[in-house]
Amino acid sequence: MARKRKPEIRVFVDEDLDRLLKALAGLKDTSLSGLVNEAIEFFIQENEEARELIDRHNLDQIKGDDE
Repeated sequence: MARKRKPEIRVFVDEDLDRLLKALAGLKDTSLSGLVNEAIEFFIQENEEARELIDRHNLDQIKGDDE
C-alpha cells in the first residue's frame, strides 16, 4: 500500500533562522520538516491562545476532503 502524501506548507524565513533550524535538525538527527512539525505541534499544544481558538471554533473537528 502506497504511503499517503502529506500536504505541503511553504514558509519564508530569514537566513539566520534558516541556518539555525538546519543546525538544530542536524543535532537532533531529524529532518528540517520533522523539526518544524515538532515545533508546530508544540505551539498548538502549549500556546493558550491557540488552544482557546481551537476549542472555541471546534477546529479539532475539521476533517479533510478524503475523510
